[in-house]
Amino acid sequence: MAMNARFSGGLRILDRYIGGEFIKSFAFALLAFSLIWLLYESFDKSKIDSDQPQIHLYLYLLLIIPGVVVKILPAALMFGVCFTVAQFTVSREMVAIFSAGGSFYRAIAPLLIVSLATSLLLFVFNDFLVTPANQMANEQEDILKKGTRQATVKNLIFQKNLRGREGYYFIYFFDAQKLEIIGGFNYMSVASSGRPRRMLQANKAVYQPENKKWILHAGREVRFTENMRVDGVESFEQREVGFPDDIDFFANSGRNANEMNVFELSAEIDRLSALGFDTIPYEVQMHSNLSFPLMCIILTIVGSIAGHTGSLRSGGPLIRAILISTITMFVYYLTFSLTESMGRKGVVHPALASWGPTGIFMGLAGLMVWRFRR
Repeated sequence: MAMNARFSGGLRILDRYIGGEFIKSFAFALLAFSLIWLLYESFDKSKIDSDQPQIHLYLYLLLIIPGVVVKILPAALMFGVCFTVAQFTVSREMVAIFSAGGSFYRAIAPLLIVSLATSLLLFVFNDFLVTPANQMANEQEDILKKGTRQATVKNLIFQKNLRGREGYYFIYFFDAQKLEIIGGFNYMSVASSGRPRRMLQANKAVYQPENKKWILHAGREVRFTENMRVDGVESFEQREVGFPDDIDFFANSGRNANEMNVFELSAEIDRLSALGFDTIPYEVQMHSNLSFPLMCIILTIVGSIAGHTGSLRSGGPLIRAILISTITMFVYYLTFSLTESMGRKGVVHPALASWGPTGIFMGLAGLMVWRFRR
């Protein structure tokens, strides 16, 4: 029993030692990568020819820090793991652990515990701190771009085909703030059988909140027979019309998906689906928010095994570890960005776009564990 107690005490000391060295490397990588990212953002935003006070640039850089930390945290975690394990391998401290009866996976247990805790914290941090910070950062960026060529127009729907309760709409520009459609408006009313009954066309349509109707300007009405032949055409300068779908059907706020947590994304997907709007960007973001934190655990496994492999006689396990971690991080971010972009464009299913890279690296981690059973 005394021997077991001494062995347990030795493991606790070993855990603190390995964990302490890992935290140092992890913190250094997180700080270094964050500063590099912020310097790039600062340089990029300083190119905006804005007349706004510089305080908005400083606020923008401050508010993007949570998002930057979340994005580079898995990379910093893998770098810290890879460097720490390689350092222990070079100094032959791993050999000493094995000689004392310890296993490789028992030695890296503190790293796995930290990565698990980081994964859970990352989910909470990303959902309840990063999303509101992103919203405020976007507001500061809009202020910086105000009056410049980089300024963006919000609350605007551009060239949309929408399926309503009793027909189909095509709108060119819908301004949700002014509640008006400009550039062209078409509505095709259809029967339950799918047969077109009438078509309304107008150059402009303005919504009237007081009576919940639309004023159509410079348009015409085309009526169809049961045989789908034109029954009559009537032009008008102005006409008040009520549609089966209310203003919420058209007033898609276009809220940025990265400003929403998983609960808001789920509610937004349900709302937009009921209104007939495209939900793919929100579905991709929701799956991304759920899958991204798991990469902390996966990259910890990959990094720890990669940091321990290689011959000591080569004299370069540390260099090997740094190269492996750099290549892995590059491939990970490239794969994640590529599949996410394909998901937003509808090339692949939203779930596959976000969970695909996670699945690939999970398979890689499983293969490495199977081959390195020590």
